[in-house]
Amino acid sequence: MADTTTTTFSLTKPEVGASADTWGTKLNTNLDSIDDLLDGTTAVKPNLTASQWKVGGTAVTSTAAELNALDGIPATLTATELGYVDGVTSAIQTQLNARLPLAGGTMTGDLLLGANKVGADAGDYIKFTADTQMDFYVNGNNEMRLEADGDLHVDGDVVAFSSTTASSIALKHDVNIIDNALEKLKTLKGVSFKYNHDNRESAGVIAEDVQKVLPEAVKSIPPQFGAEKTSLGVNYGALTSILIESIKELTAKVEKLEKK
Repeated sequence: MADTTTTTFSLTKPEVGASADTWGTKLNTNLDSIDDLLDGTTAVKPNLTASQWKVGGTAVTSTAAELNALDGIPATLTATELGYVDGVTSAIQTQLNARLPLAGGTMTGDLLLGANKVGADAGDYIKFTADTQMDFYVNGNNEMRLEADGDLHVDGDVVAFSSTTASSIALKHDVNIIDNALEKLKTLKGVSFKYNHDNRESAGVIAEDVQKVLPEAVKSIPPQFGAEKTSLGVNYGALTSILIESIKELTAKVEKLEKK
């Protein structure tokens, strides 16, 4: 007979009945080999069965095919993290695409973003400020803002075929006629001007002038679109009230003159 070796790691199995003088050397060599296997000097290649091996006391249920789907991921994974991929049998991206395709497909649940923006690229996106506002960027410029109080600010024209403002008497209370409308109107100036932030030409009134005679038509606007501090905005629709009453006052004066 002769010495034989183990199948996987080729550890020497001394011949039964051989000289006792050879056993010490052979056993010492085998012990060194086992020590190298245990301390990582020599690679261990066990044939493990799912759920039969553990990491930190937690059974790993993933199969070899599922673990191979993680090939190339550099991060350190725990037994719990490995368990998350249980059932994945191909590339994770392929599995994700099957749930929500990159093109097409329908999402039936909520999509909540950990980041505060979503869009097509670095210059075109929607930015979210929690419980405060949504900013819309196009080509790197903040072109529109929707605030939590319902205000919509647009850095340009709002073009529409129709615009309707809720105005039913059923929606209002404490309704009063604008008094001395003509005198108030005379204090206002119709002006042409250019906006500071883009040099765009426009025409209108000065908010500070309107605030003196019709404060209901003026609102404070937070800094935005190039403005460094809070400014004032005018509700031009509200100005129709002073125009209507001014015309009525003028009409009354003309009728009075005609009766003389």
